[in-house]
Amino acid sequence: MKKKITSYLTFWTDVLTLLRYAEGRLTLLVFIVAVLEAIFGIAMLFAIKVLVGSIAQNGSAEADPFNQQTMFALGLTLATLTLGKLLASCGNYLRAKQSLLVADVVNEEIQRRTVAADLSFFDSALYYDALERAREVGAQRPAEVISNALTFLRSLILLLGAGVVIVGLDWRILPGVAVALVLTLIVQLQTTSMRFQWITQRIQLERKAAYLDWLVTSQQYAKEIRLFHLGDTLRRQFRGLRDTIRAAQVRIEWVRATREAMIALIAGLVFIASAYLVATSAPDNASALSALVLLVVAFQRAEAAGRAAVQSLSRLYDDRLFLGQLFQFLAIEPSIKVPAKASPLPETLREGLRLENIHFSYPRSHDAALKGVSLHLPPGKFVALVGGNGSGKSSLIKVMCRLYDAQEGQISLDGEDIRNFDPVAYRRQFGVVFQDFGQYAFTARENIHFGDLAQPADGPRMEEAARLAGAHDILEALPRGYDTMLVRLFDEGQELSGGQWQRVALARAFFPQSRFLILDEPTSATDPSAESALFDHFRDKLGDRSALVISHRLSTIRFADYTYVLDGGRIVEEGRHEDLVAARGRYYTMFRAQMPN
Repeated sequence: MKKKITSYLTFWTDVLTLLRYAEGRLTLLVFIVAVLEAIFGIAMLFAIKVLVGSIAQNGSAEADPFNQQTMFALGLTLATLTLGKLLASCGNYLRAKQSLLVADVVNEEIQRRTVAADLSFFDSALYYDALERAREVGAQRPAEVISNALTFLRSLILLLGAGVVIVGLDWRILPGVAVALVLTLIVQLQTTSMRFQWITQRIQLERKAAYLDWLVTSQQYAKEIRLFHLGDTLRRQFRGLRDTIRAAQVRIEWVRATREAMIALIAGLVFIASAYLVATSAPDNASALSALVLLVVAFQRAEAAGRAAVQSLSRLYDDRLFLGQLFQFLAIEPSIKVPAKASPLPETLREGLRLENIHFSYPRSHDAALKGVSLHLPPGKFVALVGGNGSGKSSLIKVMCRLYDAQEGQISLDGEDIRNFDPVAYRRQFGVVFQDFGQYAFTARENIHFGDLAQPADGPRMEEAARLAGAHDILEALPRGYDTMLVRLFDEGQELSGGQWQRVALARAFFPQSRFLILDEPTSATDPSAESALFDHFRDKLGDRSALVISHRLSTIRFADYTYVLDGGRIVEEGRHEDLVAARGRYYTMFRAQMPN
């Protein structure tokens, strides 16, 4: 019991923490308007009682139907009705405003936590499911919790007012109304629990269906889908998943509908019994008619208020379950954090970057990606890394840039363990081109500027980086030059070829004034002439930076100062090009295979 109370207190604390971003005054105003709505709802009920009583008392043929008492009761009824409608409109506006504010804040918080999360976050389907659940509940749920709580409060006040009127007619009616409300509450809670369990299970099915839909409708796979006739197969798989999802949802709706029908039948029987008691207890026909009219109004109000109270209470239970998942996601903390006393980065490098006996495995993976790797990247040197597919080259880059932490070994910058630096400041020491580099739907200038947002986008560094990457002439020839939108996703833009995109990515890596340049297959999509142009006078292009170049094309890196050969997650050879060829080992075999006959 104590655990449940603590859970509810934590739930409300988290919700109120989010709602404070929606302006405290606005939340207070929403609360006040909701209470006033309930008060005027009760006032209208009693005004109707006065009106019906006045009409019943003056129901004889000789009485004036428009006497002062009746007109006052009629005016009171119309006034409470009008004011209630105005308050309802005001409340709807305020709740909508609050909902929009909270939705934006929560979405921003989800994005902030996702960006701050470790890269390992994206290696697990469980984390993707958590992200999808957070997105699903994050947009509206926090504001809905308060809305549901206010609806419950308003409905409870109205229900109490209707109960007072019903007791005034005949107290024996009240137990039947209470039984109907309790049964409705039980059905709502059971249905909510069923729906929550199904939605928790369906998240992965929804993601798979969304992925299939994206495959069928996206441009990226359009050529292969048509060439290999994959459309029908993918659509059948999509339809199968949607059939499964729909069938489960329909089954839950059927259970809910049948149970609600039974409750409606019970409520109808309660009303008939109540009408009989009121009619038979009245001293005369006029009183019976008056009592029946008031019963209809009070019963309708009680039924509507009771149903709203039960539904809002059910939704609060539903919200607690779903928001628990949101808060669970928002509680995720990165393991790579700024140390309590971060060491300052060295102003000038003497030793450079050194990896010693690095062992690394991806989360939930049984196979090690790196096994005792040692590598040195001295200041101002051109170092090459070669190896076959799956040898661990890309994993080495991620560990070197501290996107992951190795399980064993040490990476040091000028003798200082990189874990002692601020990870963001440390990563700024690198300009990197990944194999799967980003192709952002922005202008060419913005695509390059993303390499270092601290530098001006219109400074001389922009053109210099593009020239170093061989991208300047390509971008200058575009309709709007550097300000041409790349990718026709949101605007009329210019589509680039794979090789042209690769040069833009290279320019993005050259743009920062970093100390290390890491190029992972930087010319895989370019022609030999473009590759030659990039590596021609490569050391001059580096300036005082160090470079680690990963390439399958050994002809492009034969002039490196030092070369490491990676195979199966291990460094199997290292040395200068001439020494490695003379050793006639793994490097020699790869080099000979690429040499023309």
